[in-house]
Parts: sequence; C-alpha cells; structure tokens
Amino acid sequence: MENELRRFVPLGDVSLTAGMFKDSQAIGEQYLLSLDIDRFLAPCWEAHGLLGKKARYEGWEARSISGHSLGHYMSALAAAYAASGNETLKNTLQYAVGELAAIQRKTGRGYIGGLKEKAFSDAFAGKAGIGGFNMGDYWVPWYSVHKIYKGLIDAYRLTGNQEALETVDRFAAWAVAGLDSMTDDVLQAMLQCEHGGMNEVFAQLYTITGKADYLRTAVRFTHKLVLNPLEQERDELQGFHANTQIPKVTGAAEIYNADPARSEYQTAARFFWNTVVEKRSYAFGGSSISEHFEAPGMESLGIKTAEACFTYNMLDLTQKLFLWKPDSKYMDYFENALYNHILGTQDPCTGHKTYFTSTLQGHYRIYGTHDTAWWCCTGTGMENPAKYGEGIYMEDGSSLYVNLYMPSQVEWKTQGFTLKQETNFPYSASSTLTIVSGEGKAVLKLRVPSWLAGEMTVEASDGSRYASAEPGYLTIEREWKAGDRLDITLPMKLRKYTARDNASNIAFFYGPVLLAGRFGKEGLPEDTIVDETKLNPATADVPVLWTDIEDIQSWISAKDEATLTFEIAKEVASHGQAVELVPFYAIHHEFYNIYWKLNDEGDPFLKLLNDITIDSVEPDGQQDEIGHELQGNCLEEMYNGHFADSSNRMVMWRQAFGVEDAYFSYRMAVNKAGSNYLCVAYWGGDHSGFWHDHKHYNRRFGISVDGVEIAEQTIHFNKSGGVFYVAYAIPLELTEGKGKVTVAFQAKGEMGCAGRVAGIRVTSELPEL
Repeated sequence: MENELRRFVPLGDVSLTAGMFKDSQAIGEQYLLSLDIDRFLAPCWEAHGLLGKKARYEGWEARSISGHSLGHYMSALAAAYAASGNETLKNTLQYAVGELAAIQRKTGRGYIGGLKEKAFSDAFAGKAGIGGFNMGDYWVPWYSVHKIYKGLIDAYRLTGNQEALETVDRFAAWAVAGLDSMTDDVLQAMLQCEHGGMNEVFAQLYTITGKADYLRTAVRFTHKLVLNPLEQERDELQGFHANTQIPKVTGAAEIYNADPARSEYQTAARFFWNTVVEKRSYAFGGSSISEHFEAPGMESLGIKTAEACFTYNMLDLTQKLFLWKPDSKYMDYFENALYNHILGTQDPCTGHKTYFTSTLQGHYRIYGTHDTAWWCCTGTGMENPAKYGEGIYMEDGSSLYVNLYMPSQVEWKTQGFTLKQETNFPYSASSTLTIVSGEGKAVLKLRVPSWLAGEMTVEASDGSRYASAEPGYLTIEREWKAGDRLDITLPMKLRKYTARDNASNIAFFYGPVLLAGRFGKEGLPEDTIVDETKLNPATADVPVLWTDIEDIQSWISAKDEATLTFEIAKEVASHGQAVELVPFYAIHHEFYNIYWKLNDEGDPFLKLLNDITIDSVEPDGQQDEIGHELQGNCLEEMYNGHFADSSNRMVMWRQAFGVEDAYFSYRMAVNKAGSNYLCVAYWGGDHSGFWHDHKHYNRRFGISVDGVEIAEQTIHFNKSGGVFYVAYAIPLELTEGKGKVTVAFQAKGEMGCAGRVAGIRVTSELPEL
C-alpha cells in the first residue's frame, strides 16, 4: 500500500439512516433471510458423495457451476451482519462455515467445492480440455469455488469467525498442492477458462496468514495473456468476455497491495480502469454488451448491456485505486455507478436481482425468480445492498474523506469522533455534517463533484465559510467539538450526456442522477424469469426528439422537484406528447428509456424485428448459447469469434467445419399454435470458399428444424463489412404443439462449412428484409 493509514471506514462503523439506500439495504436483508442455507450447501455435500439435508436450488445451482451461490450468500451474510448487527445473519453464516468444516473432517480433504473434485484433479494432471468457459465437462469450476474462498474470507474478515479462516486455509493448501504439480505454461493455459478472482483471494490469504506459498500462488494465478498488455498500457480488450477479465485485474491490484515491488500490477489496474471508464462505459457506469468488450469508443445499445456483476467488480477496483491515490474522479465514477446502475438492479418489491441493464430503447428491467435463477448477478446482487456504506467515508490518518452525500452516521474510532450526515440528497441539493461526539484537531475533506452546476459552499456553525467549484476535495482543518456543524450546498441542474459513438444518442442527468423516460406497463411481458436467455425484446414506442435548441432546459422542465420528476415538452417529441422523466433507479416493472434519438430516426428495422421476435440466440460463447443448449458433432471445430463491422460495432459469430456434415444447433422457443419463421443474421464479408490447415472448404450448408431441412444457404460476399439477414418459413407441422424445436446448421459434405452465423431469431411474422 502507498499509505498504510488509508482505509475505508469499516462497514460496522457506518450506519445508513433514513433514505433510499437504507430502504434498499433493508429489502436486501429480508431477501437474505428468506433463503435456505441448507439448499445452498447441498451441492457441497453431494460433490463428496455425502447426503445433504435438503434439495439444492435450481437454475445455475443445478448445473456444473453449483456452489457459486453459496459463496456469494456467505459474503452477503457477512457484509449484512457488519452493516446491521442482525445476529440471525451471523448465526446462519456460522452454521455454513461449520458445515463446510464438517465436510473437510468427514472426507479428510481440504477441498469443499460444490462440484466433484475431478473437475480439478483432471486439470492438475493435464487431462482436462480447456476452453474459455469450461475445464473438461465442467463449466468454469475455478470461478465457482472462488466464491466459496471469498465467502470464507469475508466470514473471517467481517465477523471474526476463526473457524472460517482455518477452513479456507485448508482449502487453499489443497489448491497449492494441486497447482504445484503443473508447470507455469500448463497453468497459464488453464487460466484461459474463466476463474474469477483466484489471484485476489490468495493475495488476501497471504496478507492474513503471512504464508509465502499463498503470495506465490496468487502470482501464478495471474493471467499473463490479459495482464501483460495492460502492464504496457496497451488496450487489447476488444472481444474479451468483460466480467472474466476484471477479477484478474482486481486480483493484480491486491497482489500489489501485498507486494508493492510489483508495480507493473498497479500500472495494469490503473490503465484498465481508465480505458473501461473513459472509453467503454454507458452513461450510468455499466459496461459490456452481450458480456463482451467492444472496441474503444463504442457505446452500442441493446438488451444485454451492462452486466451487473461487472459493475460490482468495478466498484471494488475503484476503491482499491482510490486508496492508492484519493482522486475525486474515482468517487465521481463510484457515485454514478452506485446510484444509476447498482441501486436499480434490485427489485424494491421482492429483493429479486437483475442480470443485464438494458439500453434498448423503450425496454424494461428483467428480474430473476426467488428459487431458480441463481445467476452470477444474483450472487453479486445478494451482496450489493449490504455494501452501500462502504465508499462513503475514507480515513487517512487525521483526515476523513466524505466521498458520498448519503444519510449516515460514522464512528471514526481512530480519532475518537462520531459524525452524522443528514441529507435528502439527491432530492435536495444540500447536506449537513454534525460532530455528534469527540473533540480535537482533525481534517475533513469534502468531495467536490464534477457534476456541480456552480460553486459548492460550506457554512460552518461558527460562521466560517468555505467554497470550491473545482472537482476534487475541499479541505477543512480545525479544532472540532461536539455540536459543530457544516451546512453543504451542492448546486445541480439538468445536463445532457452524448454517446461517444453517435452524437444522435443522448441521455439526461440532473446533477448525478440519470433520468429515464417512463412509458407505463401496458403490454409489459412477464418481467420475472428463470432463464437469463429468455429476454423478450418487446418495447414501448419511444419518440424521436426533434429540436435545434442546444439548451435542454428550454424543452425539459421540472414538474416535481421533490421527486425529481421532469417532462420533455410535447413540441420536441415526434409523437406530439409530453414524456415524463424520473430517476432511472426508481423505475421498476414498466417500460423505460435511457438513450434518446436526437434529430435522427435511426434504423427502424431492429425495432420492427424485435416486435415480432419469439426467441433469439447470439453466438456469445457463454450464457446465451449454454441456455439454448448449444450442441455439435465436432466441438473442437465449432469455431466462434468476433469481427468489428463497418461501424466498428462488435459482431459475434459461429461456424462449424472440419469433419463431414459438421453442424451446430440450438433449442429455440416457438409458437406452438401459430406461424413461425427463422430469421438468421450472417456475416456478409465471407467468400464462398476458404482455406484452413491446407484444406479448402465451401460455405454451403443446410438449415433444419427438428431434423427436417427447411432451406439451404450459401454465403459469398453478400455484404462487405456487416451482416445480412435471411428469413425462412418454418412449416407448421414442425412446430405444432411444441414449445421448443432444435434449429441446426449443417455443412454440406466433407469439405463444407456451416456459417458464419451472427444471430438467430424465431419470429411470429415474416420480416421485411
């Protein structure tokens, strides 16, 4: 650490008071209390041939990623206990730790994951085939157990549970022994498979225990393919799965904290943060589309944007960077992402979590179910509400940084002060800090946000006045005593955000708050789902904004400042009706819009296509394809990858070749009582013939539904630099009475190639192409 005295004030010393974050935290806690720890533990018992006390949860917990939710739940319990002091949470956590320790005693092994140990023993022996998201037959096993490592560490760190430390120490020793049988080259090859922040937990264990093997293992667990370019400040992230990479970077940052001689890791972390925040983030701080990084500067809109897990991890990285250098830019980002993304990912009615935050015009939030949708973002979503208090205050010796204007009370124990912050921010442009107890000399550093509409002023109770308009921190150093008060004003106004890649795509903020258009519930599909791939593209009709007036305050007016409700004037809306704007985090269970088209109608084709889509799949190499049961007869030749189209937007694709009748297929939903059509997007820049490994292949293939060929397709320079669409009618007899069918793309002959396919939809009408 560059300054060992710097730390965020621990969760247990920060209490949220009345306000939307306190309310959301309470909902999150009730959600945790509604869950069953024995159902989370079941996969860990079963993986060791032991009988669990209850049936495991469904969804992802029924797949070969099982156990990851247990780790998240333990971390959430630890954080929620630290934040609220609820003993029931602590007791549940202690029970979970005890059960994992019991597994170690019964088996005599350190391993306690929620999937069979064979997933790892095969890898240690070099027998497991490694893919981007699989080790042998298992889906991201290191990712899964990483959550249990983290849960145990959090149990020790936040609740003082010594048994958790002993249990994770044995678990870590098991991993070190297995990894020591692998050469560095073989281990690096294994790291091609998503593995969470395994380098981070080993660095943390080194800091806790001082065992040199753990620091050595943390370094070995650091993926050089990703870190080396970042260390040299080269941006080679395009096309990478986004959330796979960030834990590798937070882990590198944690290694630097443990061993400051490794300054290249600090360089990598800072460069990664800069390129993500400045070149790859949406207006609200989230990043990624279809879970992948686009080219720098791109800001493509869609349903599968801004995976919640990614922003959770970005907040973690942001805190680490802020501890290195308390630059207000980090807390500007932290505030934006916390208020405008993370806060809205929890359903205020049920506590259910979201996976993506859609930027598709006129779309809606989609939540998981209580017992079945154990997505990665359900896991981080369990943790988020308890951690709202983490970034508010940071202490640095005799200085206390006030980073967020959030109603709260902080025990600044190292200096003997208790401070209370009273505010209705962002619904009011002010906050009051009061010294509740303590006296003596100290420094308060108040963040001056970059979004200020004027000068931030501070009036002290003794009549002193301070002011600043420059982003950064306003420093007040003095002798303090109980009763001293600071009244802070934070002037806000409407402001326009312009997308990096398209000046016609704009969004609106009031101060730090992203405003979104409300379009009601009429026609809203079911918005609680089990399967993260069932993303209905239904949208409300969103008007284009037509105006040459730059000053948005001349055509957006305040209607209710107490609720931050605004209105876009009907004169600028293409449908001739006023549009209500409210804070994005407040919109749930209805259609919304974030990005608006300004003086540009855009391309109406995708809106029309979305309106008739029954199901769709994108060749993302992960969730979408797994959820649609990707199959093939020659998986090693089922290549998938990505291109940038002529507008620099990422296009992911899949193709199959290399053996006779090579194919790939998906299970897709259909209308069992009506017409169905298949609309396929192909990469149009491909030649009909190509050479691979000294063999010549032809892009000629058949398209079949439940084994019946319905069309044949050849690709040959159909559209240079982009995708083209072809629609095929599906005979009624192939879908009648069925909920799903298998759609296959099969190469013709030994030297045929199926694809490249860039997306598949089942539609209810024949689209006009």
